[in-house]
Amino acid sequence: MKYLLMACLMALGTSARAQEEAFTAKIFKTKGDVEFLKKGAAAWMPVEAPYMLDEGDQVKTGPKAMADIYIKYGSKIRLAADTTFTVSKVAPEGNAVEVLKGKLTAWIRHFAGRAFTVRTPAAVCAVRGTVFGVEVSPAGDATWDLFQGAVQISDNQNHTADLMAGQRLSVSQAGGITAPPQPLPAGVKAPNEPSKIKEEKQEIKAEEAVTEAKKQEAAPEQGEKQEEAVQTEAAAVQEPETGALSTQVVQESGEVSSSTPQ
Repeated sequence: MKYLLMACLMALGTSARAQEEAFTAKIFKTKGDVEFLKKGAAAWMPVEAPYMLDEGDQVKTGPKAMADIYIKYGSKIRLAADTTFTVSKVAPEGNAVEVLKGKLTAWIRHFAGRAFTVRTPAAVCAVRGTVFGVEVSPAGDATWDLFQGAVQISDNQNHTADLMAGQRLSVSQAGGITAPPQPLPAGVKAPNEPSKIKEEKQEIKAEEAVTEAKKQEAAPEQGEKQEEAVQTEAAAVQEPETGALSTQVVQESGEVSSSTPQ
C-alpha cells in the first residue's frame, strides 16, 4: 500500500508540474471590458478569456463587466464590475489574493494542509474551503458575506472575528471591526458556482487519488491494531493455568478428610 501511495503522490506531482508549466491562474470567462496589468509592467492591456495569469498580475473589470478566474490549487474567483484584483501568491500550501476595490466571490476547495487568504485595505480573511463574497468600497471599507464554511477576519487594529455561514461582517478601514457579525440580509443568496474547467478537473482527480491512497494505506494498519487489541483482551480474560487448587477444592478436601473414621 505504501507503494500505491507513493505512486499516487508521484502522479500528483507530475500532474502539478505539467499544470505549472501550463498555468498559474487562468481567466476562463470574461464579459465586457476587462484589463490586466502584467507584474512589472506600467500599462494596462485589454484581455479576453482564455488568458493565463502569473503570480503578481492584476486584473481590472470595467462597468457592467465580469471575469471568472481559476487559480491553481483550488481557488475559483468571480470578479464583478469595477473590481481591481491581484493574484498575490500561488503555492501548494495556500493561495493569496488582494481586492483593492469592487466585489469578489470565491469558491475555495478544501484540501488538507491548504489555506486561502484575501487581503483588502481594511482587513485580511483566512479561509479553509468555503464559499464567500467581499465587496470593497472606494474608501477601502469591506463587507464580507459567508455562504458556506467558516472564516476568520482580522482588521488593521489586530481585532479578529469568526464569521459563520449565513452571516455578514462590515469592516471599515479607519475603525476596523466595530460590530459583531450579523445575519445575511433577506434576499442575499449563495451564488451559483461557475462550471469546472479542465485544469480544475485534473486537480480534483489527482487529489482524490492521493486521498484514496492514504485511506488504503491506513486500512491495514488499523486492522493490525484492532487484531492486536483483540488478542490482548483475550489473553487478559483467559485464566492462567497454575498448580494450585482452588479454594473450593481445598475446602471440600478438608471436609472429606475430617469425616473419615480413624
